[in-house]
Amino acid sequence: MEKSKIEHYVWADKVADQLKEMKVKKHVIHGMWTPSGFFHIGNARPELMVPSLINSSLKNQGLISKQNFIIDDFDDFDKVPAGLDIKKEDFEEHLGKPLREVPSPVEGFESWAHYFQKDVLDCLDKFGIKANVISSYDSYKNGLFDEAIKIVLNKAEDIRKIWNDVTNAKKQKGWLPVMVVCENCGKSATTKVVSWDGKEVEYACNQNVDYTKGCKHKGKLKPEKGKAKLPWRLHWAAGWFIYGTSFESGGKDHFSSGGSVQTSQAFCKEIFKAQPPLQTPTEFLLVDNTKLSGSAGNVISLKDWLEFAEPELLRFMMASYKQNTVINFDLHSNKFFLLADRYEKAEQSYFEKEGKKEKRDLQLTEIYKYSQIKEIPEKIPVQLNYSIATMIAQTFPNKTLNELIQILHSHGWIHRKTLSSYDKERLTKRLELSKNWLEKYAPEDVKFTVQEEVPKDLKLNAEEKKALGLVVKALKQKRWTEKTLFEEFYDICEKTDIKNTDFFRAAYNVLLNKDRGPKLAPFILTLGKEKVIELFEKI
Repeated sequence: MEKSKIEHYVWADKVADQLKEMKVKKHVIHGMWTPSGFFHIGNARPELMVPSLINSSLKNQGLISKQNFIIDDFDDFDKVPAGLDIKKEDFEEHLGKPLREVPSPVEGFESWAHYFQKDVLDCLDKFGIKANVISSYDSYKNGLFDEAIKIVLNKAEDIRKIWNDVTNAKKQKGWLPVMVVCENCGKSATTKVVSWDGKEVEYACNQNVDYTKGCKHKGKLKPEKGKAKLPWRLHWAAGWFIYGTSFESGGKDHFSSGGSVQTSQAFCKEIFKAQPPLQTPTEFLLVDNTKLSGSAGNVISLKDWLEFAEPELLRFMMASYKQNTVINFDLHSNKFFLLADRYEKAEQSYFEKEGKKEKRDLQLTEIYKYSQIKEIPEKIPVQLNYSIATMIAQTFPNKTLNELIQILHSHGWIHRKTLSSYDKERLTKRLELSKNWLEKYAPEDVKFTVQEEVPKDLKLNAEEKKALGLVVKALKQKRWTEKTLFEEFYDICEKTDIKNTDFFRAAYNVLLNKDRGPKLAPFILTLGKEKVIELFEKI
């Protein structure tokens, strides 16, 4: 069936079909970020992941496409973000300067911008993002924006009218929308261009902004080679004109009426006489119901993600949710496991060759393809459920990773007799990640420690003790599966006339000294009936 006649299973394919209608020879997909603070997975959604997925879709359809990631390091240094072990007063003298000219907050980096962008750029390949990294600072310094700056100066009156019409602003006649970098103090937000003779601009550094003040210097210069830059909305449009951008996403806040998208689109068409890119709003990614902030320091970076989850899981999450859907990512509860569960289901759907697939399975199959970073193997790799991995890691905290793999095999969590090197690598990684998640993010009700002795002061009533005694008897009688043991628990509850909740609480009290724990049947089978019998017999 032709793609156009079926439903799009991944939103990126729908966007790619819209881009195909632009009839351009080469698609340029953009993302942009200012390295003023910490980059987080919320930034990654519109600026890296959405462009990457659309770039992949275009290439899958045989079109020429490339992805650019623009580092806006010519932006002003306007605040010191939280989460840094530095004295704010040591950096106040640099407020208003380009981020590339501000010292690094940490020794060993060329500038403030280099420090914050390093972890992002180091992670691109690990997340399967093949992007050309472009520095705005270098682009201005190399003269790439010189033509655009002259166009803006020559069409300043047209720009003023568009700006006022779209944003309801009141820019006065004679306003020249270019920001000169002051030759005395190195700041740009504090300068005002007062004249343009076609070759040079005259300016005064006499504007005070929230975060810094002008130095009162006056001068005259040619607005080229990084001596001047464009204000944000014109800078955005000029970038589309320069690079021939065909798609760029952005946070939904940019798409409000009179916002930067509407203004920049108008500038692109009417000032630069270029076709503006297709733009789609991308909703926020929340973590535990909170919007991430690079300046506030409450972030999960791409590097952080790799400590507790595989990169494919992040791509899977980004591909699963439409751009205009809020992602509320819950890292500190069992809900995190659901993401890994859905990924495994998608993997199973992809490798399921027999029978007709349901619509949801077809969708999962397509999303799985977009999630992959490496070449997909010929047969399904071994899978280890994330919640099982956390249970194993806590049940046997002193075992090596190789020993844990043997335990998984012996208890039936791994059904494959022979493990390939890829399988072993994958299992080891999942166990490592689960240990990191337990250490840094897991809530207390997920954590546990297997008791060596029955907890002191433990009080169980006669019915609860009788029920646990019947568990001992049952464990000694035969081999159990998760399902049959689970069913046995409920039979025992009926025989002893106690509530199911009281039975499970009593079992967890003895085994873990907690009221709750992992699913009891698989936990007992994993821990080993000998250990369980030993503890239960003592009460």
